[in-house]
Amino acid sequence: MTLKLKLRTALLAFAGFYAASLGVNFVNTAEAAGSKRICVSWRHFQEERWRIDEAGIKSILEPAGYTYVSADAQSDPQKQLTDVESLLSSNCDAAIILAQDSKAIMPAVAEAKAAGVPVIAYDVPIDSTDATFISFDNVAVGRLMAEAMVKVKDNGNWVKIDGDATMTIINLFGAGQMQVIQPLIDAGKIKIVAQQNIENWKPDLAQAAMEQILTQQNNKVDAVLAMNDGMSTGVAAALSAQKMLGIPLSGQDGDKTVLNRIAKKQQTVTIWKNSYLLGQAAAKAAIEMAESKPVTGAKPFKTESGQEQPSLLLDPIAITYDNLNLVVDAKWINKEELCNGVTENPPAPCK
Repeated sequence: MTLKLKLRTALLAFAGFYAASLGVNFVNTAEAAGSKRICVSWRHFQEERWRIDEAGIKSILEPAGYTYVSADAQSDPQKQLTDVESLLSSNCDAAIILAQDSKAIMPAVAEAKAAGVPVIAYDVPIDSTDATFISFDNVAVGRLMAEAMVKVKDNGNWVKIDGDATMTIINLFGAGQMQVIQPLIDAGKIKIVAQQNIENWKPDLAQAAMEQILTQQNNKVDAVLAMNDGMSTGVAAALSAQKMLGIPLSGQDGDKTVLNRIAKKQQTVTIWKNSYLLGQAAAKAAIEMAESKPVTGAKPFKTESGQEQPSLLLDPIAITYDNLNLVVDAKWINKEELCNGVTENPPAPCK
């Protein structure tokens, strides 16, 4: 072994040890030396969907000869900055960043640009023309969940359970929701009796917030517009304790527990964003960017400040009791998981 190769091997080994201490997952670092690498910074893995996204990314990268390298920020914006710095030091050809905080991550985007590493803002928007935004049509996500809710309840006392206030993506979800419910609010049919942001979208905090709201409102709540499935699960626990489970309730992500709840008529809707396909789309785009090619199908997207950045936005689907067959047919969930505990009025896939 030459002295140069020995030094390189030693440096890579040290980098792997250092990164491991920071939560960075270098995959076969020694074997991957000199290979093409796509680095992924995850904000956390507390929701089941991120494992599905990851599987989608890997399904494209590995056959294309790219090494997948990742880090879990564990919901810490400062750790995510350190994670990205460590990932960039490992020689990334492109970076996929799921931001914990859209504003706090900006220095990492600037660092990637300085290093000549193209960046994908994954699922959560980043207000920078130096990033390509890949997500679902998030305004449509909010609109679809509100449409499903008003279809079953277009009046009464509503509660809004919103995501983390530091994440600008909630503005897109909220804009879509208000397209549907604002006219009903203006007409005096719907009254928003409480609205609460939930830090890090945590189910336990959503449950605590909903318990407090039910106490304040003497249980006079007719519907809960929750922005994702994790929080809707916390809300469902609070409703169940008051024997109110079954009032209109929304979510998004297509969590299996929520799909089962819909089959039991204990939740109204989840917005299914096939995150396996999203992961695949991001991986394909990352490869194109790494090879200095234009991203296939990219269209302009207006950032929060009105700047234009390239984007790929996939279409979401509202899943209700009436179309649960879609997630079964797609093998997103099997019949046994969907129908577990369904005893009365089973949906079509459970018959």
